[in-house]
Amino acid sequence: MSVTINKKYIVTAGANYLDIDAYACMVALAELLQLQGQDAIAWSAAACNYSVCPSLVAESQILSKLPKDRAAQGRYIIVDVSDPDYLQKTIPLDDVVAVYDHHVGFEHYWESRIGENARIEFLGAAATLIYREWKQAGLQDKMSRSAARLLIAAILDNTLNLTSANTTEEDAETFRALCAHAGVDEVWCAAYFSEVQAGVEKDLRNALLNDTKTVRDNPVLPPKVAQLCVWDAERILCRLPEIRGWFEDRWMLNLIDLQHRCSWFVCDDLQYQNKLGHLFGVPFEKGVAKLPAPWLRKEIIKKTIGG
Repeated sequence: MSVTINKKYIVTAGANYLDIDAYACMVALAELLQLQGQDAIAWSAAACNYSVCPSLVAESQILSKLPKDRAAQGRYIIVDVSDPDYLQKTIPLDDVVAVYDHHVGFEHYWESRIGENARIEFLGAAATLIYREWKQAGLQDKMSRSAARLLIAAILDNTLNLTSANTTEEDAETFRALCAHAGVDEVWCAAYFSEVQAGVEKDLRNALLNDTKTVRDNPVLPPKVAQLCVWDAERILCRLPEIRGWFEDRWMLNLIDLQHRCSWFVCDDLQYQNKLGHLFGVPFEKGVAKLPAPWLRKEIIKKTIGG
């Protein structure tokens, strides 16, 4: 990314919630810019979802309030989102100078505005794009261990422990390089997933509602699609009567089971059950269908629109 000296940079993400990928990218990119002598901060007013474990975060890594001087003079760098509708409404789009996202669809919009600083491509994790920036700057060996661990967790979460179909070789290479740098092994990775599940079960309602995406104009999916990624889905499925009471109107849940390497669709609307069952080749029983492999929500959306 080309940067301008003496500018105040604000690294931020979507307005609805921060998952571990968005959180990690904000922290790591702000750290890189600071190492390069830039005045950069990470800022977001959004709540963290269940994938952002307390053991990984530190005080003041991300500011929840934007200083007035920064708001007036700052230039925004957006990570892990590129749909303008998902940004904070207070962000002037003309002040966005770079975008890093692994959700495709808005490449042309941003390329027309910021040219080569629109880094949008289909990868397993936006964290991989941020590590690429570190490598291109030749500063990857100077990355803090805390930032490296955040990026590792982001790749684990977004690629379903490197098992999802969207995982690229660059994701895997980035994961291995970061693990070596941070001194992280399989035990650490398992501990991350265990901490995620414990947090989910402790506050399941907010975990679900904070990771519910509004899907517009989709021929197959209901307007609200929630997602949970846990180690043992059975512990969540037994709470379906409770979960159903938290949603209104048309919705579905994509429950990813890492231990058994599958996904569970929960959907009570017969119309959407039929559409999902036909497209994915699975039957629904009492509003639940089991898929033989794990699916991420972004992969589901891509498939439902013919991607």
